[in-house]
Amino acid sequence: MVEFDHNKFAVEHSSGNVSVNLTQMAKPFGSSRRPESWLKTQESKDYIKVMSDAKKRATTDLVRVKKGGQNQGTWCTDYRIAMRFAQWLSPEFSIAVDELLVNLLRGDAVLSKPFNGIEPAINQGKPWYNYLDVLESLGYSRNSGSVAVRKRLFPQHFAKLFGRNFITFEFCGFLKQRKDAYQLTIDFIESNKAVIGGQSNG
Repeated sequence: MVEFDHNKFAVEHSSGNVSVNLTQMAKPFGSSRRPESWLKTQESKDYIKVMSDAKKRATTDLVRVKKGGQNQGTWCTDYRIAMRFAQWLSPEFSIAVDELLVNLLRGDAVLSKPFNGIEPAINQGKPWYNYLDVLESLGYSRNSGSVAVRKRLFPQHFAKLFGRNFITFEFCGFLKQRKDAYQLTIDFIESNKAVIGGQSNG
């Protein structure tokens, strides 16, 4: 998943090309900007037909509908179609989409897997994870720890995106290690209490 200003959509990078979930990309733009509406335009029909001929691929291979499971919806299997669709949605939005897709193809950006179920936002080619969501996923309270203190101690692992605090994958791992170490200590103490209690009763 990638995110631009609260707009999340699924992207797959493979075999030198990029597939994009157009349904998810279009969601914030309202019902008049659905993929089905764009695909009915003469411009899109002409473009996809020319690409189909040039690539010797059926138009149904270039635009597919995925039903059921995760990330269902209308997908395009070529980054150029995603760029055209983004331009139709919003010229301003398309600039960010174009930059992301070009960076993916050049290897200047990577797609990352979720951490503990939290999907990353890709910013300047790097994955960032919502700080509060990561805390909650690890069993911390969303109020655990001072954000200001942690940002001061680890500034390179924090970024302000979309008005929220995001952290690096490495810092996610650091928080998980601390949580695991704390749980191990609690388990050890409880275990010792049980042993001592058993001895005293004996």
